[in-house]
Amino acid sequence: MKNKCVNVIDLNHDRSEKIKYTYPEFPFYFHKGRFSSYPNYVMEEHWHDDVELVISLSGHMIYNVNGQLVRISEGEGIFINSRRLHSAFSEDMTECRYIVILFHPMILCTAKQLEQEIVLPVLNSSLDFIHLKQAVTWENEIIRYVHLIAERKDENVAVLTAIGSLHFIWSEIVRHSDIKLVTVKNDTQLSILKTMISFVHEYYPEKITLKEIAKSGCVSKRTCGNLFLKYVHKTPIAFLNDYRLRKSIELMQNTDMTILEISLACGFSGASYYAECFHRSFGKSPTEYRKNR
Repeated sequence: MKNKCVNVIDLNHDRSEKIKYTYPEFPFYFHKGRFSSYPNYVMEEHWHDDVELVISLSGHMIYNVNGQLVRISEGEGIFINSRRLHSAFSEDMTECRYIVILFHPMILCTAKQLEQEIVLPVLNSSLDFIHLKQAVTWENEIIRYVHLIAERKDENVAVLTAIGSLHFIWSEIVRHSDIKLVTVKNDTQLSILKTMISFVHEYYPEKITLKEIAKSGCVSKRTCGNLFLKYVHKTPIAFLNDYRLRKSIELMQNTDMTILEISLACGFSGASYYAECFHRSFGKSPTEYRKNR
């Protein structure tokens, strides 16, 4: 068995992430990571009830939030609202070190009035994300507070710092954002897309057609294709093949299965077609990739 060297997001059936909070009984998660820990420098599509803050320490990355692409350069960051479908990648496969903070909005709801007037209007708005830039004073303050949270080592102090900092960050977002009500149409489209993505992730080892993917979302093949292109920027079949390739890398790095066994386990018709798809995406054969890693 090879040593595990790949970062895999732990997901529920509906593609929501299983958050393992940093501190017991406090819905807050903090982590410093590297993009090279993800297969092909790609963090797969997921969502969660928690709000997310990410700051690039070095290098750059591209986030896809509800179909909108934003490039996060070194020193910049991004705020991602609750329940938004998002993924991230490095288009040139270069290293990016980052800080990520997740927290459940209930942390901010210390009173019913705050929940109704300050928290829920943001969560239920059309605000999907904020690209945090150092050149904008209030956005740079949010970046600074994320670093402040990350610097605290003592658990009790860290929790207190997190609570105070998150309230400040939220107040800045409320003060400077143009909050508008989310439309039912977009919310419905994303629900359908999440269902179809879940279908792909569950049945990728089997032979899947465009018709079957569309049927899982109760939409036509044309609507299915349009939703994937709008939010994921890939056709449904390209999305399926990319996911199969990512799963194959996990097997390649964490098992002693042969290339043929991996290709069949991930839904490819055979080793030759698998190698062709792999080379087209990664510029090398599966054997070369496994040897280099």
